[in-house]
Amino acid sequence: MCRFLHWGFGTAVAVVCAALTSLGCSSSGGSVGGMGGSTGGFAAGGAAGHVSGGSGGAAGGVAGRAAGGAAGGQGGTSGSRGGSTGSGGSAGSGGSAGSGGNAAVGGRAGAGGRAGAGGASGTSGRGGSAGTGQSDAGVGTDAANLPGTNNPVLSGLNADPQIALFDNTYYLYPTTDGFANWQSTSFSVFSSTNLVQWTSRGVILDVPKDLTWATGHAWAPSIARVGATYYFYFCADQQIGVATGSSPMGPFKDALGHPLVTTSQFGTQSIDPNVFIDDNGTPYLSFGSGSSGLRLVKLNADMISFTGTPTNISPSGASGTIEGSVLFKRNGTYYLQWSEGDTRTANYQVAYARAQAPTGPFTRLGVILQEDATLGILATGGNTVLAIPGRDETYMIYHRFKIPGGDGTHREVCIDRMYFNSDGTIVPVKPTLPGLQTAVIP
Repeated sequence: MCRFLHWGFGTAVAVVCAALTSLGCSSSGGSVGGMGGSTGGFAAGGAAGHVSGGSGGAAGGVAGRAAGGAAGGQGGTSGSRGGSTGSGGSAGSGGSAGSGGNAAVGGRAGAGGRAGAGGASGTSGRGGSAGTGQSDAGVGTDAANLPGTNNPVLSGLNADPQIALFDNTYYLYPTTDGFANWQSTSFSVFSSTNLVQWTSRGVILDVPKDLTWATGHAWAPSIARVGATYYFYFCADQQIGVATGSSPMGPFKDALGHPLVTTSQFGTQSIDPNVFIDDNGTPYLSFGSGSSGLRLVKLNADMISFTGTPTNISPSGASGTIEGSVLFKRNGTYYLQWSEGDTRTANYQVAYARAQAPTGPFTRLGVILQEDATLGILATGGNTVLAIPGRDETYMIYHRFKIPGGDGTHREVCIDRMYFNSDGTIVPVKPTLPGLQTAVIP
């Protein structure tokens, strides 16, 4: 979030060396895929895709293959991306006259929807009638292939994405972009069941309305769930706050009535909070931006307070503005990612370090996400990381300049696959224009 703010007290230069590189001179603040449980089950987002698709999106109801007859043909049109909510698609005509094939099953849920109920049994080889789906925007994820240009994943201008996975649904919590000097005033959430197609769930925290201590500069949020409560950490007017709610889709209410961390309270810019919950249930909050680096503090059990002074975890070998820290753990090793440079410049990038403890010491190992000017992809940063539970499968969620014509306040959110070498080092992520081409079911 290295933001050069032109407001009351003057120009603020921020740099946040972020564990999962958040963002650059604007609101940075990615974080490891939302801590769903003690280890931070990575969350994920919304339902149907933002791209409008074919008219009969078979939402959940198996407009996938209706199994009527021996060679039951395709039951209904397969859910086209982001199509209007379909009622499962029309029944497919079966193949050879089977004896009333099996009932058409309701396929996997369309992006964001629940699986549709299976249709009635087919007669004489006709596939049963399509099940009635309950998706948000009909896309049958039965068809795992979702070809197309899937980056950016969210409609509109957004940055500093925080991803989380709660109860088999992905959620994205970004900074709303498109304002001069990053003067956004609210936070919104998006949800998905396949990581490709997302649905906006609306505003979850309105800064001037819901807070008494800030009016704007709503940046780089992070979220975790402990028990039945969701804890939403955020920046507002260069201070860090925390709000609570009973749903990942809000609404969230200010938990303290005052900032958790005040402006420059611990020697670094008080922005880009990132919450990380270790395997043993210990919660940590990292934050910071600028040449003064990153800070990490252990949260108390109530998740809305801490004791003592945050530790400086800035990695050796890093220089200049660092921000948007992200901390996560893989195979017993702690990874810290952060964004380097100014979010308004094309060479804004993500670097990382590793350590055997969440407090480090960390040493910069190299850049893992950077611009690809040949594709028009610039200023890649403000990232967060999603690890699919039970699988060695990881994704990086980040922002870039809007294509075309973007800049440091006109950015968009993208997702690409992230890989590790056999020794645990990270293979540099290649930013792409197509993005993910297959559904990723939790």
